[in-house]
Amino acid sequence: MSAVEQVRELYERYPCPSLTVGDDLILDLALGIGMAVRDKTLEGRRVLDAGCGTGHQLLGLASQYPGASFTGMDLSQSSLDVARELRDRNRLTNVELERGAIGGDGFEGPYDLIVMTGVLHCLDDPRAGLAWLAERLAPGGLMYLWLFHSFGEHQRLIDRELVRLLSGGDTGEEGLSVVHRLGFGRSAGRYGTHSSATGDPRDQDVLDADAYLHPVMRTHRFGDAARLFEDLDGIGWFALNGVNWDGGGKILDLGRRHPSSPVFLSDADLFDDEDLLARYAALPVAERAAVMELRLAPTGFTVVAGTPGAEESCEPRIAGNVLLRNGTATPGGTGG
Repeated sequence: MSAVEQVRELYERYPCPSLTVGDDLILDLALGIGMAVRDKTLEGRRVLDAGCGTGHQLLGLASQYPGASFTGMDLSQSSLDVARELRDRNRLTNVELERGAIGGDGFEGPYDLIVMTGVLHCLDDPRAGLAWLAERLAPGGLMYLWLFHSFGEHQRLIDRELVRLLSGGDTGEEGLSVVHRLGFGRSAGRYGTHSSATGDPRDQDVLDADAYLHPVMRTHRFGDAARLFEDLDGIGWFALNGVNWDGGGKILDLGRRHPSSPVFLSDADLFDDEDLLARYAALPVAERAAVMELRLAPTGFTVVAGTPGAEESCEPRIAGNVLLRNGTATPGGTGG
């Protein structure tokens, strides 16, 4: 069975992030995009969610931008069934849901915005998947991605291998039993305070299956992610946007273009020693980013990339977070 089929089979059994519709939409994605783009309405824009799962984040996004049109694609029919019921319950008429795979047929667009949250690690060839998405961007189009970070996920990678060996690679009930007997479990707030649907007690099984039984798991440092976009046709630049850790997250403003705010990660969040703060502040942007990830060990992070010129449609702080431009890493690029 191919990795793609294994991923599909897992999510048919455990639609993510919730087996049931529940009462709430997840607004993390809507809030993140609202902090990244200048256009606060997305009026008339076409948006693709590549790997929408049960749609809790996609529909949260669509509820905040009624003037935009949204397409959610996913491999899993079970996940899409939940998403359709959730869409209908919330009376959202600006969302289409279709079964499909990144790298497959259809979904030609062009799209003004493509979002992909927690999906890149599933792909056999992440760069090929990104190229497929980039081909579907309209001129001036943006990509918004959430990725697992290598540092904060290091222990989970170890735990996943232990589960795989003791379960014989089972991705069903036997595998989940091994997860629980080992005492492993994913906290609902591991990737931000509102990143999971938890209306049904069975959703914990969904979170644990996704965390420990998923057949593919790739993590990235900031520099790794930037290199995936290097010389990618149609992509002019790549920038960091935000970081997550267990129980919280902050928006990044490495160029210091925004007034001090609790929403933004500050230098004081990293150091309270004046000499270290001065040393950190004197570094180039990419090296400050590297220090930040070494200091925080994030569980995940969001990035924004776009076609040439699309940076103008983003908030000014995004320009200060750029790690790659026109296929060339900025001086002092982050490590792998």
